[in-house]
Amino acid sequence: MPYWGALDGLRAVAVLAVMLFHAQWPGARGGFLGVDVFFVLSGFLITTQLGLELRTRGHIALGAFFMRRLVRLQPALWLLLLAYIACATLTDWLPPTVAQRWGQDSAIVALAWAHWARAWHWNAVDYLGHSWSLGIEEQFYLLWALLLALVAGRHTSARRMALGCATAALASAGWMLWLHHEGASPSRLYNGLDTRAMALLTGCTLAWTLLQRSTTAPPPTTRARPLYGALAWILLALLLAAMHGAQWQQPAMFRYGYLLAALGSAGLVFCLLQPPGQGLTRWLAQPWLVRIGHWSYGLYLWHYPLFRLAQYHGERHQLPLAYSMAAATLLTFACAAASYHGLEMPLRRWYRRAQT
Repeated sequence: MPYWGALDGLRAVAVLAVMLFHAQWPGARGGFLGVDVFFVLSGFLITTQLGLELRTRGHIALGAFFMRRLVRLQPALWLLLLAYIACATLTDWLPPTVAQRWGQDSAIVALAWAHWARAWHWNAVDYLGHSWSLGIEEQFYLLWALLLALVAGRHTSARRMALGCATAALASAGWMLWLHHEGASPSRLYNGLDTRAMALLTGCTLAWTLLQRSTTAPPPTTRARPLYGALAWILLALLLAAMHGAQWQQPAMFRYGYLLAALGSAGLVFCLLQPPGQGLTRWLAQPWLVRIGHWSYGLYLWHYPLFRLAQYHGERHQLPLAYSMAAATLLTFACAAASYHGLEMPLRRWYRRAQT
């Protein structure tokens, strides 16, 4: 599977938007849309990987796929959970009402159930509340890989798969719209796998479309290339504007906003992958952005509980919120870098060597 540096840069933009949103910066009221960018990227990358495996081998090795996902996602998550459990049981840093729930909250997160707990208002986790998106992705990976393994022997074409994914994405968006019309709570609409699958499936649609084009379509003409570059800048500007002003509970978001965010993110990814690399592609591939993209999983894992801790203790000591968030941000980057270089990459290198 090829490596696209610009997509790591886009990951960096997405995780920074989420962090600014949770830091309560007024200029990032819509920073939650960074999660939608992650969903589209996840659906695209996983489907590209599985689609290439189907094309070259004719089947999907489910055991190997699940082991790759396990090595990629679980060690860093368990490191966070161990730190959280230690904080809850060995210190008084957490609020008492939160510390008392450490076992229940840790189990919900470990079982990838935080999104449904929030959607149904059933023992929703607090300081680990951001794990809702991890639960959605993990359950989607499981169901999607199983589905592709089932249809692998039927010689399903990339075009048909793209059409099926697009139909499923629209069905998910329509289901969100119908539930909103029927009075479902914003938490139900925002956290449900069924409603949020639209972004993941949009990424899947893009992957199958590009896999189809790679075998049937010629490369873009010289005249078309600048258009892709200009469109990429326009889509990024629109996405940043939404990250500035959107609000996650707005009715318009549930009617069409999340679908537009997914489509815009997919369109941006499509433009970034058109050869040769345009201006935005090269800009997003800058080393410092790519580095943040590499750390993005750890940044996402660590930032929310650290931000909540910083706000809690900052209020107790009457510190300005900006000071608390700045200190928590520095600590988040330190934890993410340590996790990436000290745990995630060594385990991934070990796993690759074990497979050879």
